[in-house]
Amino acid sequence: MTVATLSRTQTKIQTKSRWSETLRNFWIDIALFLMFIVDMNTHLTGMAVHEWLGIVFGGSLVYHIFVHWSWISTTTRKLFGKLPTVQRIRYGVDLALFAMMTIVVASGILISRDALPTLGIALNSSRYWSMLHHTTSNLVIVLVGLHLALSWSWLTTAWTRYIWAPLTGRKAVVTHAAVEK
Repeated sequence: MTVATLSRTQTKIQTKSRWSETLRNFWIDIALFLMFIVDMNTHLTGMAVHEWLGIVFGGSLVYHIFVHWSWISTTTRKLFGKLPTVQRIRYGVDLALFAMMTIVVASGILISRDALPTLGIALNSSRYWSMLHHTTSNLVIVLVGLHLALSWSWLTTAWTRYIWAPLTGRKAVVTHAAVEK
């Protein structure tokens, strides 16, 4: 058996080329936000793009939950113990956002006029599902705003560290918010 050793330089190069968990989460969050913004503007995209992007968004939402699972499980365990009030509020907002997003995606699939028929699936949509889809979509906009506001410290720290500092050539000051999420 051969034993390979890496010099400090090789280790630094390997470490620098790997994305940190925070960087990965940051880009996933940016991608989800951009998908959300585009998908909410049906007058720009048309209904077919709206429906297909909504389906992709639903899958991306599941992935988002998966990559943030350590925060979700840790916060859930601490929910009835010692946890800062802002974390409790954020947990409640995120839980409500997840529930509303699930309803939006599911009801959107149920009222699909373009995506599902393209796949040969025909559903009889009712006004109830359409009304539920539009109502929860409007609520999601408010919840996304609250989610962003409660995550603002983490977002600005990640933006400074991974976007602004490399563009300006300045070293970013890393705070506790960079690893909070």
